[in-house]
Amino acid sequence: MDSKRQQQFYIHELDNKENNLLQIAINENKKIIHSIEDLSNEILYTIFDYFDGCHLYESFANLNTRFQNLIIKSFLPLKININSKHEFIIEYYCKNIINRNKSRIVLLELSTTIAVKQSLKLITINSLFNRLQSLVINGIVEHKLQLLLKQLASLPCFHSLNIFVVGELESFDTIYKLIFRLPFLKYNLLSYGPWRVPITLPIATSEQYSFIEYLNIDIIISFNELITLLSYTPKLRHLTCQQLYSSTAYIQIQRALVLSYLTYVNFHRCHLQFSELEILIKKIGSQLKVLHFTTSDNITFLDVNRWQKLILQYLPNLFKFEFEYDEKIPNVFQLGSHHQQINQFTSLFWIKRQWYLHIQIDAVPFSNSRIIYSIHSYKKKWYHLYEHMNQQDNSIDFNSKNYRNRLTSSFRDVELTATNRCDFEQYQFIIENIKSLFQLVQITYLNIDLRYSSIDLLIDVIYNLPNLNSLCMSCLPLLEVNISADKQSKLQSISSNNKITKVNFEKLVEIKQLQFIINLCQRLEFLQVECTNNVNIELVIRYIIMNRPENDCNNTKDN
Repeated sequence: MDSKRQQQFYIHELDNKENNLLQIAINENKKIIHSIEDLSNEILYTIFDYFDGCHLYESFANLNTRFQNLIIKSFLPLKININSKHEFIIEYYCKNIINRNKSRIVLLELSTTIAVKQSLKLITINSLFNRLQSLVINGIVEHKLQLLLKQLASLPCFHSLNIFVVGELESFDTIYKLIFRLPFLKYNLLSYGPWRVPITLPIATSEQYSFIEYLNIDIIISFNELITLLSYTPKLRHLTCQQLYSSTAYIQIQRALVLSYLTYVNFHRCHLQFSELEILIKKIGSQLKVLHFTTSDNITFLDVNRWQKLILQYLPNLFKFEFEYDEKIPNVFQLGSHHQQINQFTSLFWIKRQWYLHIQIDAVPFSNSRIIYSIHSYKKKWYHLYEHMNQQDNSIDFNSKNYRNRLTSSFRDVELTATNRCDFEQYQFIIENIKSLFQLVQITYLNIDLRYSSIDLLIDVIYNLPNLNSLCMSCLPLLEVNISADKQSKLQSISSNNKITKVNFEKLVEIKQLQFIINLCQRLEFLQVECTNNVNIELVIRYIIMNRPENDCNNTKDN
């Protein structure tokens, strides 16, 4: 189960501890350390804080009297994770470590279903757990969870709850009621299996508000149910929904939502209507800074004008936009009206915000291949950096206006990634099937997986991408000894006319592959090569030097 957010509550604390550890080490660097026993108590406490509490006891508690006092007779906070599947080990931890140190435990994680079942028989969460801050439960049934939530309400430091529920459920109403009543809770992740369980809570009143700031909903939930839950969390800052579905009728949310602090939204598998998303954004969008949105098979979400209008009017502070849309590739692919709009995601509106278009072909067996269109915030890549490495002094000022202008222009580039999990014939058919899309979108960067493929496929793809200037290959098939006249003619045409200047070649197996790439890309200016262990690197370097384009240019100038 994902406990990433729960762990983030300790980031600031851990940073301080690392700094303290470094400072202590500096202060003691004049001492000669022969063993761990030569370290001061202060630095030992800092080291111990990185250990799981159970492992700490097992490793150090029986060494000698000093370590017994440091570990057993101290107020050192303990972080405990029970991930065993053996009942006798779980029983030992509960009786001899947890029950004897309730007031020292700050984090308790029960990572297996058997650990949850056994531990809750042997442990009672009560006021003695007065330092407990975070609880992670992976596999708990509803009636046990309800009892546990009532017990947690009395703990003064408890602020993070991560739960994975198992077994049959009729409703999440009681569970969420009890969660929202936890007085100091800041973070909550609630997960359940792939089954739909309704939420029928009423809209919250002013007396029912929760102090939750980070809400991760990992259950199947409808738009109306989400609105209801959000009415209980006016302090919310981060919202994540893993599976969000449309509602047949909308509830009135004029008074339901007051989310003045919400800056981060992530809808992972979102099956809303665009109109529902608009309703939500119009209510909460003004302070939103980060929006992640993943959906599929609803072409209204490819309406560029609608997105631009929504962002301009209701998302003035949005700086990070991650949007992903995927559709199944039919046996006979035909361009639709929504495909005609794809290229508009490279307009000035998107370039100014440094959001770029990426298209991925995910080739999988049994007619399940998909096209994924995505908009991403800028991430540095080798083909962006190259242009600035070409300066005479080889120096780059990343804050300069010239660099920013060049960077902005690079966002007109459209990246195509082709991944392959099927055999060559299927892969070839899929690429051939969607060839019309290549003509519609001006793709400038290609990242192609050529495992289980042939040179023919690479030649065909490049031939259909006339605007290509950057090429990345995960591998390249071994070259055939004899090439047909038709293929040779096509290859010569591509070599003369393609615009590729930058190549990243992963997993070079033989020099012939390098020779093929250099001959294919006659305008090559930047080459990045990763060699396998059986390749003679000196021979590779010698070949590149002897065949680099500069030699040809210099010869031309001399003549």
